[in-house]
Amino acid sequence: MTLYDKLQLTKTEEDVKDIYIKALGLKGYSKNLIDIQTKEIWFEAKDGFKNSTYQMFTQLMHYVQQALNKGENVPPFLCVIDTKKAAIMKSADVIPFLEKKTIKWGKSASGYTQEALDAVSTHIGTHFVSFKIETNEEEFISTIKDAIKTGDIIRTQITPDNLKQVFDKWVMMVGREIKGVKEEDYALLFFADIMHDGTLSTHDNLTAELLHKNNAPVFSLGGKIYELGNKEGYRQFWAIYHKPPKQEYRNYLLERRDSLIPLDERSFKGAYYTPLAVVDKAYDKLTETLGKNWQKDYIVWDMCCGVGNLEVKHSNPRNIYMSTLDQADVDVMKATKTCVAAQRFQYDYLNDD
Repeated sequence: MTLYDKLQLTKTEEDVKDIYIKALGLKGYSKNLIDIQTKEIWFEAKDGFKNSTYQMFTQLMHYVQQALNKGENVPPFLCVIDTKKAAIMKSADVIPFLEKKTIKWGKSASGYTQEALDAVSTHIGTHFVSFKIETNEEEFISTIKDAIKTGDIIRTQITPDNLKQVFDKWVMMVGREIKGVKEEDYALLFFADIMHDGTLSTHDNLTAELLHKNNAPVFSLGGKIYELGNKEGYRQFWAIYHKPPKQEYRNYLLERRDSLIPLDERSFKGAYYTPLAVVDKAYDKLTETLGKNWQKDYIVWDMCCGVGNLEVKHSNPRNIYMSTLDQADVDVMKATKTCVAAQRFQYDYLNDD
């Protein structure tokens, strides 16, 4: 049973606390006025999901303010949890704000004033990392455990192993907020997004491009600009994940665009990645049939080359013609500098009338 499933069965706030304590493997904790207290993190917990993240943090910061006033220690991290969501932030991001002592708190943490809620909400909006437990359980647990272990909030790397999972969450949190874009173009915008460090793209010649307009992210594709309807999902997504991916993964991730294309489109276009073991077998068969010098003696035209992973082992790219149904595949080959000396072009050989 997942953490989310367990949380849906809770009947009291104590149930919520106990489930999170077990899921996170918390050691040396106490449960007092502060719902869960360890030397590394203070937690504010709620049964249900009616309180906003901002409301829960406002209550938790009431206790932080009291600790600061008394000269008591404050842990490195603050976390809020309920049956559907969670969020974490560094105490260092809010302590200078609280030390000004300008907030008019209520008589108790749960009795906060609207002024306190407004002041806290305005300040913390860019500092916390939030998670939907139903879809981000693994990321939440690893973030908390890494925070305890390293003293820092570490964003999750995008790798070949989690590419499809990250893409699905990007579509849900970011893609569906992009106005007017087609579902089949999500993968192009996704790669434009993850292959950008906030200032520069890691690759030239990608089909889509991430830009910024009025300090907000926008996407360029096919001569059109696509804007986000709601930017909160974008902020939350990139608070969880790190971009761009590590350099050793980048080209391979681009080459796996086929795995992100909708299944019906993949079937129609034959857009399937050729495993390296199959590539090796193909070269063995070609050598067996055409002789050991075939790469030098023959001109090769692959009419459905995709992103060219069958050709990368070829020792003489000048003898290769590579065509593919999708211009986006050509763009990926150019961006990853695949078979630069080959002739790479878009061509629909099934409908060339």
